[in-house]
Amino acid sequence: MRDDANDRRDELDPRDDPDYISEDGAAGAPMLVGGLPSRWGSPPLVFVPKDSTPLEEHDPDSVIPSFALWAMKYRRHGHLFGRADVEIRERYGNGDHTVYVIDDGRKHCMVGRKVGTSADGCTYCLVAQITITAYEQLADDEATVDGIYTDAREPSLLVVYEAEEAVSNVSLVRSFAGIDEVPVEYLPPGPAIVFTEIPDGDG
Repeated sequence: MRDDANDRRDELDPRDDPDYISEDGAAGAPMLVGGLPSRWGSPPLVFVPKDSTPLEEHDPDSVIPSFALWAMKYRRHGHLFGRADVEIRERYGNGDHTVYVIDDGRKHCMVGRKVGTSADGCTYCLVAQITITAYEQLADDEATVDGIYTDAREPSLLVVYEAEEAVSNVSLVRSFAGIDEVPVEYLPPGPAIVFTEIPDGDG
């Protein structure tokens, strides 16, 4: 006799899980966080789509590299009735001071910067939401690039894998309660870090 738990499992379609690993995904597709234990102690599954992330844009003249654009769009909020009047795709600063900004509705923008890389080809980005006022002050040279995260909301660290011959992917590494929780080396003008293991945000 089959128990109720098995019956319920059979009724669920694993493809409905956003973290489902597709068996027919591209060969060699990365599993970004497959080694991290979940809260129940078993490794979580990682979504491997058949095609590259829908976050990409076909704009060869964009000033924002793919890893930063994908990370910001991944964390951008949905705005059914409050879309931005003008699409924002901008870059400010140079070198370790560089930050990228995209629109996030009429009252906010998303800001992102490169935190570091790892040997497996991943790029880590710090992403947060800022007000449209903070963006305008930055655009008008009334605020510094290095201070753009000072009053930012919902900071998070994301990892992006860009692949030419396989699928690309974006994954959330850690969300922070506030900017005060973000390690100072993740903020501008901290130099790029070479991660040898998946960071936990504590050091």
